[in-house]
Amino acid sequence: MTPANFILGGWQLSGIVIRQAGVPLGFGDTIFNGTIEDIVLPKDQRSADHWFNVNAGFNRNSSQQYSNHLRSFPLRFSGIRAPGQASWDLNLMKQFAIRERVKMQFRAEVYNALNHTNLSSPNTSPTSSTFGMITGTDGDARNWQFALKLTF
Repeated sequence: MTPANFILGGWQLSGIVIRQAGVPLGFGDTIFNGTIEDIVLPKDQRSADHWFNVNAGFNRNSSQQYSNHLRSFPLRFSGIRAPGQASWDLNLMKQFAIRERVKMQFRAEVYNALNHTNLSSPNTSPTSSTFGMITGTDGDARNWQFALKLTF
C-alpha cells in the first residue's frame, strides 16, 4: 500500500437527514368567538413574532377565562402546526491497518451539520403577552464528535 493511499484512500461518508412536520397546536381550555379557519396564517406571513392569527377571535382577557367548565374547544388542530424540524447528521470514517492483526478506526461525526435552527412551538396561551410568538429553539447547535478505536 502506498503512503498516499494509506492517508487518502478508503474513507467512508454517511449521513442521516431528518425532516419532520410540526406538531398540531392546541390552545387548551380557552374562550374562542371566531372562525377556526381564520387562525392559520399563510406561510409567507408567518414569523417567530407572529406564527398564527392572534386576533382570530381569542378572548385574551384573563379575568374572563373559565376556572371550571366542560371543554367545547378542540384539543388540537391538524391545520395549525408548530414549525417543522430539520437536521443533517454526517459521519466520516476510515480504517487503518497498522499491522496484520492491529487496526485503528478513526471517526468524525457532526450532528446538525448545517447548523440549522429549529424553532420551538409558539405560545398558545391567549392571556400571555407572548401569545402567538416563538421564544425558543429545539435541539442543539452543530456538535462535533471524534473517536479513535484500536482493535488487536
